[in-house]
Amino acid sequence: MAVHSTPILQSSTITWATGSIPILPNFHYGPFGILDEYWRGATVSFSPSSLGYDGVSAWQTFSFLNDLGPLYAVWWLESARVGNRWSPAYFPTLFTFAGQLLGIGSVGGIFYFLHHTFSPSPLTLHLTPQKKRLTPHPNTALLPLFLVLHTFEISAAYLSPSPQTRHYWTWAWQMTPLWIGVANVVVSRFIKVLPFKTAGLADPRLVLGTLGAVSAGVWLHTLLNSGVPFTTLFVPEMAAQEDFVAHMRRGLQFDQLCVFGASFVWLVYAFFDLWFAGLVVGMECLVMVASLPVLVALLGPGAAFALAWYWRESKLQAKLAKE
Repeated sequence: MAVHSTPILQSSTITWATGSIPILPNFHYGPFGILDEYWRGATVSFSPSSLGYDGVSAWQTFSFLNDLGPLYAVWWLESARVGNRWSPAYFPTLFTFAGQLLGIGSVGGIFYFLHHTFSPSPLTLHLTPQKKRLTPHPNTALLPLFLVLHTFEISAAYLSPSPQTRHYWTWAWQMTPLWIGVANVVVSRFIKVLPFKTAGLADPRLVLGTLGAVSAGVWLHTLLNSGVPFTTLFVPEMAAQEDFVAHMRRGLQFDQLCVFGASFVWLVYAFFDLWFAGLVVGMECLVMVASLPVLVALLGPGAAFALAWYWRESKLQAKLAKE
């Protein structure tokens, strides 16, 4: 990636067939400014898609980034499970921010491996019901924060009429996972002391339903209006690409395939863990596994992942509700 973006960074200008814009020299202040040199390269890497001079990547990446909304929300909801306290799953901000630096396709698999290894199994949760409870107060601010700091910023970076505005919001989005994590802790603690009930704000049905609806809407809009074959949009070329635009398109496609591939593998393991714990019958598990490709085709990977995770969660929580 550096080989392709270095000449553009050295010129301090992003140039394409129909225009050009100057690259912002810096964006953040204080201790966060040390990362600006890295983020400058990241904004250049996203420029074919965000500025639209690669039409295929623009459609794919906008859909992909919106799919990350429900996926990341699941990570935050998992962090609120009593049994996950102080396990790797308790620190979603660490993994989502690492994904910005290293690529979420690389980090996602590590997150799920650590989650599967160190978080309590469904059988353990079944035997100790208090551990499977999702504590609401740590995530009461999660939905509005995602809508403002994730969904809005991505929309501004990809849909604004001005290329310079898109470039600005591409910069702004780079630190978003960190800001969501910090703001979620601060705002949720403030909301917790308010004299009225706020637990409903962290209801997974509300959080995932809203973000999943956005994700599914973008997915369907992409399939119906892009005019690009599905395989061209979402299946990367196997051969290495020498051209900068083709290289970045391939990288973002692989990023999407890797993070959602790892996500659905983790879900399949989670479904069978429910079976081993006696919380579902084998046929239920097999039907859900078989339905995943259909859900992905109809709703997109982000909404499909959220819906499948909520099915698992409903089975985990069913006995707790009865008790």
